[in-house]
Amino acid sequence: MLIRICFAFVVLFSTSLSAQTPDANQPYQVSDPLEPLNRVVWDFNYQILDPYIYRPVTLKYVDWVPTPGRKAINNFVLNFEEPSTMINNLLQLDFKHTAQAFFRFSVNSTFGLLGFLDVAQELGVPRRRESFSDLLGRWYVPNGPYLMLPAMGPTTPRKLLGNVVDGLYFPFSYLSFEEELGLNVMDALDKRESLLKQDALLEQSLDPYLFVRDAYSQREAFKFYGGGANVNQPRQENLPEAELEIDLDEFMDEID
Repeated sequence: MLIRICFAFVVLFSTSLSAQTPDANQPYQVSDPLEPLNRVVWDFNYQILDPYIYRPVTLKYVDWVPTPGRKAINNFVLNFEEPSTMINNLLQLDFKHTAQAFFRFSVNSTFGLLGFLDVAQELGVPRRRESFSDLLGRWYVPNGPYLMLPAMGPTTPRKLLGNVVDGLYFPFSYLSFEEELGLNVMDALDKRESLLKQDALLEQSLDPYLFVRDAYSQREAFKFYGGGANVNQPRQENLPEAELEIDLDEFMDEID
């Protein structure tokens, strides 16, 4: 695990040197100096993995598991992120959201049947994700270049590093490889299901690669800044997930 962290740090700071620094007066964008390589990986994901494996499995999942069951499974997966959210808020001395994340994990893990039910949401404490990647962003660590990875899809070096560090926290640190893989599969199915309605837009776009890259960049900006993002913009409260989806849909309609 230590080797993975060191490698992630090296990737983050070496590749970020080649990334363009966004203009504070321009909308937030992720630079793409590795576009030729990214396009090769994109073709593999889009033309092989997705049509032959990812999408068919997701459609079967939607057919076999009713909507309440899929929602419960997603709640269970997301509940594992609350401890890392708590720690990342604590590292920023954000005691309010630290307490909220602790409350959500405690209540949902007990009264919510291990997180399958989002009882905390019903009690007025909504989910608010804060990853280690977000923490680095608050400290002005750049994203680094846009990356398209096999099976994983779009990401950045900072986000990769954030995922590694978040995986060191409880309860992920107590999971076996098979258990962690199972969580990742369930999370991936939920994410692919949420994009099923966008398949037609993607197929109609002139350049699907650019379509996904720009949509990813815009959505990450909304998630991080709460809308209207500039790189030097002060931190704002995260937008509700429903509002984020509306913003993303509008953006995708505009660039199609």
